[in-house]
Amino acid sequence: MKIKTTLFILSIASGVLFQSCHKKSNQGPDDPPAGKPAVTRIEDVLNGKDQSLINILNKVRGSVGKRGPASKTIWSRKNDYGVGLYISANHIYNISGWSSRNAQFFNLFSENPGIFETSQIPPANGNIALGNTLIADFPLMHFDISPNATNTTILPSEDFYLGVIDNQRIEQGPLPQYPTLVQTAAPLQMYDADNRTKAIQTWATPVAGEKAIAVGYPQDNGNYPNGAVAYGKILSDTEAADIIQKLKAAGDAEGEVPYNPAVEFFVEAQGIAGMSGGGAFNSEGQLLGIMVRASDKEKAPKIIRVVKVVYIKSRMVEFYNGLPETSKSKVKPFISGEL
Repeated sequence: MKIKTTLFILSIASGVLFQSCHKKSNQGPDDPPAGKPAVTRIEDVLNGKDQSLINILNKVRGSVGKRGPASKTIWSRKNDYGVGLYISANHIYNISGWSSRNAQFFNLFSENPGIFETSQIPPANGNIALGNTLIADFPLMHFDISPNATNTTILPSEDFYLGVIDNQRIEQGPLPQYPTLVQTAAPLQMYDADNRTKAIQTWATPVAGEKAIAVGYPQDNGNYPNGAVAYGKILSDTEAADIIQKLKAAGDAEGEVPYNPAVEFFVEAQGIAGMSGGGAFNSEGQLLGIMVRASDKEKAPKIIRVVKVVYIKSRMVEFYNGLPETSKSKVKPFISGEL
């Protein structure tokens, strides 16, 4: 079975933006206008007239940043130190970079897997442009990865890991540049106008039929210098299973990847290379999951595969509960608010 296409390596045909394949004659006020591209620049949404969409975007956009050639999403600051616990995709990290394919964690009190290069989040003052400031990024844990998985074939059920962002920042300069050990003395300063990352419930389970807003940083920096927004309906499991058959008929590789309702959900929208690791949020600003794959054939239905936070959390808790007590003490301070 040939499986290809992650948002990280997705090739985009004939231009950058695509029309939505599912226009409705009874458009509501929150629907993208007919004829509008399915992927929009962040600044265009913020300068638009849909105030509800503007409000949602302002709740969540500070949580999504760059990680390598793609994206990462700050899930929570509810931990012992108030640092940022983020989620990104294994294919962004490059799974060959992990020292083991078995689940593992880093003891950030004594190990330093951190990087500055290519790690950015929006400025804490809410400016749209990321500028030249890099922020420290520390992988924290990943979960079991199949021996035969590659960056392009890894399935959504394995395509995620957790990391930490602290307040260490530098300006871009000669490579390489590395942070010191993770700094826990001060909470992460970030743009989070409604304290989404500190809310009682930072995440939610997707509800079929509702709209999701997905935010990421396409590799096409010329057209999307400050990130991009995809906005579309959350499909039911029945609709997603039906879409798989349509993708297969259209010759899209996503038709060969089985839909797993326990792991993922589909958003009826177009994804662009580099949006992997970016977050999908509901209208309350709660994190629903991270983008990992998308259809790419021009005549195929446009869908984005999103790994559910509820699934990621279950894997995190399972891994944590299986650790010896001495190891738990090294991990728990960073994930305590989401256990």
